[in-house]
Amino acid sequence: MAQDNNNAANSTFAQAEKASVMPGGGVVPFRLPAGALNYLDRNQYISNMEIVAYYPGFNLSIFGDEHSCMWTKGKRRMIAFQGGWVDITEPKKATVIGESKLGTFQSCVYNKQLKKWIRVVAHQMPLTPGTQQYPRGKYHEEYAGKSINDPGFRGIKTYDVTNPEKAVLLNEFETGKTGFGVHCPFYDGGQYGYLAAGWDDQLRMESTERVYSNGLMIVDMSDPSKVKEVSKWWVPGQRLEEEELYRTTYPFAGDQCSWTGNRTPCIVPVRVEDGGTVGYGGYGHFGMYVHDLSDIRNPKVYGKVTHPLEAIGAIPYHHVVPVAADPARYPRLQNLVIGIPESLESDCREPFHTSYVIDVKDRAKPRIIGLFPRPMPHPDAPYKDFAMARGRFSSRVMQHWIAPGKARPDVVALSYLNAGLRLFDISDPTEPKEVAYFVPPRDGELDNYMSWRRGTTEAVFIEWDRNLIWASTHAGLYCLSAPFLGAPVLEPRAVSQWSVPHVNVGWDG
Repeated sequence: MAQDNNNAANSTFAQAEKASVMPGGGVVPFRLPAGALNYLDRNQYISNMEIVAYYPGFNLSIFGDEHSCMWTKGKRRMIAFQGGWVDITEPKKATVIGESKLGTFQSCVYNKQLKKWIRVVAHQMPLTPGTQQYPRGKYHEEYAGKSINDPGFRGIKTYDVTNPEKAVLLNEFETGKTGFGVHCPFYDGGQYGYLAAGWDDQLRMESTERVYSNGLMIVDMSDPSKVKEVSKWWVPGQRLEEEELYRTTYPFAGDQCSWTGNRTPCIVPVRVEDGGTVGYGGYGHFGMYVHDLSDIRNPKVYGKVTHPLEAIGAIPYHHVVPVAADPARYPRLQNLVIGIPESLESDCREPFHTSYVIDVKDRAKPRIIGLFPRPMPHPDAPYKDFAMARGRFSSRVMQHWIAPGKARPDVVALSYLNAGLRLFDISDPTEPKEVAYFVPPRDGELDNYMSWRRGTTEAVFIEWDRNLIWASTHAGLYCLSAPFLGAPVLEPRAVSQWSVPHVNVGWDG
């Protein structure tokens, strides 16, 4: 019966195509802007920031999973990254520890019950970004076939990193033999882990960047050496057998451009075992969902939000982060979530998306109350808009939710790909204001498209207790300070508290 419905839907779609102005329609990538540079700008631009240190040999790509990445003991501090660790105990003398190649996206947190530091590493199928040979990514069958034929391990691996120089593999948890695997995990050291996971090949993805997509998988992490599946959830219509529901519900159905899957796993501000029932997840063009976790074995949804002006392409909800603020000091910053998009095409060959401030006081009806301004270049830059600067122009992620010190809820630091690092003041959440930025020199060679298509700045980590900002770029690692945060502290310092008080409890024992 499902096959019959699909055939009928396809027939109806084919008939509608015959009456269209342009059968097949148009898809991204659009044309290159006429004013695009014919070179990569090697200059750096900075405003209201200072460079504390730069490590050109540290091509760290990405810190952790953008939620938790720090290991610490005494005054020693290390950040987890794709190749191992970077020791930032002394900001001006940072060193790389290990070349374990554990994986790109990961969590690193202290488990109070086990009295161990646990690292959770995600493993996924290769991506299929558009290239000069394959501009439509996975829609070139040969290109997609390469990804499917060599998927590698798909799931998560857990490690005991209490001794970070000698990581001990605890468990390999496979999410499925035919799906995409795990793009990002969210684990805060409690009973449950939340995975942006593709468990089979039936989760649809319109975007060119991936063959399959992800839903939400919740796992029991009580014993990280014996990870167990608890439940799954996906957007209604996301599975291929739900074709009729998908076509009749979503205006982007069939556009071969939109991101139709979970990128940000469910972030749960209060652990379920401690009475929490709410989680926030980013599902691209489907929107940001407020999850109801009152029954962990049957997750539901309180509500969702999408922007009414969202357009094709990119990932409108790539990264979502709840804001934690003291009600007495920050009354205007209560019940807020930051929703962050990411572009996929270089040179703005798709519509521009901006980040959002979302009011989630009414769980059933979250609403966008503020838009982040479009970053503009330094007056001395040889371009008037980052669309002409080459590479992807958009936000990607904000600072880690779990970090040392007491977080400033009025501060949002965004890695902005070809626009560098941008610092925003959201004390008025309806009108975020940019207060500082740093754009590093461009790396790569123009003749080698894949060397510069992503831009420069991938991730950002703030040490709140030392007023230091770490920016991960393709050319190296930067340590920055900004007057808006306060004077930087450059000597080693033991962590006395964390931005999320219930996480990493007992780390200093």
